Amino acid sequence: MDVTSFSMSEQLCQHFGDCGGCSFQDKPYREQLAEKEAAIRGLAAAGGFSCPIRPINHFHEWYYRNKMEFTFGETDGELVLGMNSKARRGTIFNMQECRIFSPDTHTIIDTMRLFCRSKGYSWHNKYTHKGFLRFFTARETKFTKQLMLAIVTTTQSELDTEGLVAALRGMKLESELKSIYHIVSDSWSDAVVFEKKILLWGSEFVCEEFNGLRFNIGVDSFFQVNPPGQAALYKKIESELNLTGNERVLDLFCGVGSIGLFLAKAAKFVWGVELVPAIIDAAKANAELNGIKNISFVAEDARKFLNTQGDFYRGVDVAIVNPPRCGTSPKFIRALLRITPKIIVYSSCNPVTQFADLALLKEEFEPLFFEPFDFFPHTRHMECLTILKRK
Repeated sequence: MDVTSFSMSEQLCQHFGDCGGCSFQDKPYREQLAEKEAAIRGLAAAGGFSCPIRPINHFHEWYYRNKMEFTFGETDGELVLGMNSKARRGTIFNMQECRIFSPDTHTIIDTMRLFCRSKGYSWHNKYTHKGFLRFFTARETKFTKQLMLAIVTTTQSELDTEGLVAALRGMKLESELKSIYHIVSDSWSDAVVFEKKILLWGSEFVCEEFNGLRFNIGVDSFFQVNPPGQAALYKKIESELNLTGNERVLDLFCGVGSIGLFLAKAAKFVWGVELVPAIIDAAKANAELNGIKNISFVAEDARKFLNTQGDFYRGVDVAIVNPPRCGTSPKFIRALLRITPKIIVYSSCNPVTQFADLALLKEEFEPLFFEPFDFFPHTRHMECLTILKRK
């Protein structure tokens, strides 16, 4: 992919400086990649690791995100729909485009905003907890180009569902609109909470496809934000492990099961562990969707699972660790070490917490390499993969 310097006047999003979502847009992409590689080298040096650091993998720098959440608000007495302003704290700016989400952003947001204005709906104030409109979420699969939209409201008014569906279905889009949801939430949390989800039109799921697998993604499912990067990461893990069909694989923090499902075709058996039961249900459904039999899933906290059921998995061939941004904990690392895996695959979207965990593993395991993946162009974030073998 060409990562030459771009023209700022042609490429900078019109909201740059107001929106804090991708604050590195004014920096040539080659520089961004170089800085991220340097950050991994710095973390490795600080941790006393001397293994090779591979060049950063990069993909599409624009329109890579598969999910966005927008917020309703009010500016100068007028309903707005967009993002929290970094430049004007406490306000929401009207979103017109999003260079990291979808070319359809303007059409989708403009249609939703005009519809809600025409109905005179009030916006929900997070301090007083008065008002109707809260959030608007959009998912776009990147390989199959399917779109799922959801409006999030309180119960303080009635939504014209027929009018909303007609307005959204009338849009001319590059992607295919597959689903429209109404999410009802009176939660005091200033976040999308799925107290009640109502399918207004279309399919229950959108379907993403890559690496020979299909994934049904629901309105409340977690799925890696950058599917092309995700596909490349899984292929890299597969090539490094070179499974023979005899290995037992334990996939901790498995989410909807995507890594385990990809490896199952070459493994003897895979077990996936994830805390949230609804996510485990989605993982099971994805296994069935792909006809994969040699995998099972458990809804349990990963550390508790290792402490209570770890004896069965002692000496497992591969343990996969792909935790949330906050990383794991010393207690989790101790529990992981007790099951004595032969190989640990550790992939993280936060290398800082990843290297903190690796420091706790280094007495018994050594990393073979560090390989960054730029899943989040124009932001400070990245994914980092390492594979550790027992000393």
